[in-house]
Amino acid sequence: MKVLVIHPHLHFLGGSEILTKILVYGLEEQGYEVVVLSKDFREDLFKPTPKVTLERFRIINEENSIKARLINVIHTLDEVFRKHGELLPFIMIQEPIYATLVKAVKPGAKVGMYIHFPKEEELTPENLKRFLNNYRFPNMYDCFYRVPELHITNSNYTARALYKLYGIPSNVVYPAIPKEYYEAGEEVDIKGKEPRIISVARFVPQKRLDVLIQWFKERIKPEVPDATLLIIGIPDSRYMDHYKKLKELASSTEGVELIDRPMKPAELAKYYQASKVYVHLRIGEHFGMAPVEAMTQATIPVVPKKTGLAELIVNGYNGYAYENDEEAIAILIKLLKMSDEEYARIAKNAWRTSWHFTPATFTSGIINYLKLLT
Repeated sequence: MKVLVIHPHLHFLGGSEILTKILVYGLEEQGYEVVVLSKDFREDLFKPTPKVTLERFRIINEENSIKARLINVIHTLDEVFRKHGELLPFIMIQEPIYATLVKAVKPGAKVGMYIHFPKEEELTPENLKRFLNNYRFPNMYDCFYRVPELHITNSNYTARALYKLYGIPSNVVYPAIPKEYYEAGEEVDIKGKEPRIISVARFVPQKRLDVLIQWFKERIKPEVPDATLLIIGIPDSRYMDHYKKLKELASSTEGVELIDRPMKPAELAKYYQASKVYVHLRIGEHFGMAPVEAMTQATIPVVPKKTGLAELIVNGYNGYAYENDEEAIAILIKLLKMSDEEYARIAKNAWRTSWHFTPATFTSGIINYLKLLT
């Protein structure tokens, strides 16, 4: 089985891009040949190997229009199939139009797709052109979701949404994080953690990092005077005004530090290791991998109940899932004041839970479902 992995923007650094890397080289480790198709690639994430071939979209038409982009994709797919022969196509992001284009070029081909969430939550009329420029077609989801033969979702939360919106059942395979986090988390000093809250996310309004800073300033710091807040992330070109406001807010609030650069797992793991609590504020997050990264370092996660990761959180056992903002604030204060013994018990269970998300587990799950298409 030779697999064609399709993801349109592997020149970005984000959760879906990292997950695609994990799958591609996980397939290679298990002896499969892989062809990866994208607009472009980050060299620090993707490199060709004897079993991994990188292919870029052929530019037939330079226009930034739906028609031009579709023409480029269909010509590229035609060349890729001619060049590489029999391929099993797997789309690593919710873009079902690619399944339709694959079948136009290769009638009878069976296609699988990994769905992070069935709707594009960050789509606005203003940024639609940016999606299109990166070969994303979020305004065409509804038309083509039934085209792939195999639908894999990243959580039961996403699976329920896909079924509710389209009546399509799916198979759940939880995502993975890089193995470096597990290597870094093998020996964590739980007693050495600071009374620090950490949150890691892109600097976009949906992540509610500005809200977190306000909580810290007005509610948490007065209750826990030695507490600190660390926010780590990268700017998003679609929301530069929000990023600037966030920086100003962080710099003017005592005890808050904001780091705005990408980090490798080993470096980021050190920040997790030194922090007591990880908090995720985005409500309706289809999953969210940063809390899992934190859990590998025995950092206790606090996440909304309306999120994919909450499926694996048992309150007071391996983390906390909150209903509303007031509950979240109370949990954060409680954790920062918690005795070392009680904290260690929960932190160790969080660490154990993180082992559900290893690269090997994810890759094996995907392969087992892909085999059903052969």
